[in-house]
Amino acid sequence: MINIFGPIKNKKAQIVLPAVLLIPTILLVIYLLFETTKVSKEKIRHQFALDTSSFVEMTSLSQYLNATAYVNGAFPFRLFRDFFEANNPQLKPDEYAENASNLRPISLYDYYYQAGAFPAMSDYNSSPKATDTKWDLHYYGDTRKEWEKDIPKVDDDKFYPINSEELAKTHQAYWDVDVLQLYFMVYYYLGNIYEDQKKVYERLVKDNEFFRKGYFYNTGNCSLSECGKEGAQTLKNYFIKTEPLYISKVSIFYKQQNGSESEIQLDLKEKQLMGGKIFQLAYIDKTSKSKLRELYKGIDITQRFTLSKNYFNINLMKYNPRVHTKIALQCTNESNNCVWPSPTSKYQVRQYP
Repeated sequence: MINIFGPIKNKKAQIVLPAVLLIPTILLVIYLLFETTKVSKEKIRHQFALDTSSFVEMTSLSQYLNATAYVNGAFPFRLFRDFFEANNPQLKPDEYAENASNLRPISLYDYYYQAGAFPAMSDYNSSPKATDTKWDLHYYGDTRKEWEKDIPKVDDDKFYPINSEELAKTHQAYWDVDVLQLYFMVYYYLGNIYEDQKKVYERLVKDNEFFRKGYFYNTGNCSLSECGKEGAQTLKNYFIKTEPLYISKVSIFYKQQNGSESEIQLDLKEKQLMGGKIFQLAYIDKTSKSKLRELYKGIDITQRFTLSKNYFNINLMKYNPRVHTKIALQCTNESNNCVWPSPTSKYQVRQYP
């Protein structure tokens, strides 16, 4: 009789036999780890692509809004403070003016600022600071009251003064064509800066091409026409539109050599000067205000991605694999409008896991 249990009594067989039986299981575990690593690697690749592309896309908007806010307030304030020598009271009181003995000399800066020619800090010796949550940049008094709103309005029939009628009466504010040219040229170039920034922003976000190309170059396993398509569709709903405010009619007040005060009403359109209009500021279009509030809270962006075949022949696509990120654009104003009427270049992009 053959004893089949004889080999098992051998100590070596007691070790080898279970090991042989475990080999298939170990191989399955190895294959499982390999396939799991492949899936994780693909997920990480697409997560990185979504995070970076979303951040770069939102950064384009952040830079555009910050630049627009800067052109609205801090930039003209700093330029005119230097060009018009705010600390140099060169315009002396007119000796024939009422209460001339009580008047003090003024600067060109005062002469233009007190007419509402540009927004500024209430104290010209102070400057907008990075630590300030809000930059106190406004027009003088009520000189541009109708503009100090979310949606400013221009009266096309009104001649807007660019220098002070009152100071022209009381001071030796004689006609100075060089100073006038300087004022017009500053706002001419500010308008060009705004328009150029707007074109760059619109070009970068057109069809969200920047986002999709960023996604494509970070993954490399999808066609350019399809890469990031779902995420791009979400971002497309958050295009922020701004509108410029131009004026075409201005009043210029000055003192004649005989001591009388005069006014010139200049219609830029009629005289075909400066393209018929002069830039003053830009503001958020009313259709974009609700979008900015949503961006303050953060928007969810998801993107579906494709997984390749695996050793176990399991169709992972039926589980709808996708990656997710949450991104926000925030400034220091609760309405998330720091462009106008309180121009503060403090927009920041925040990304949440």
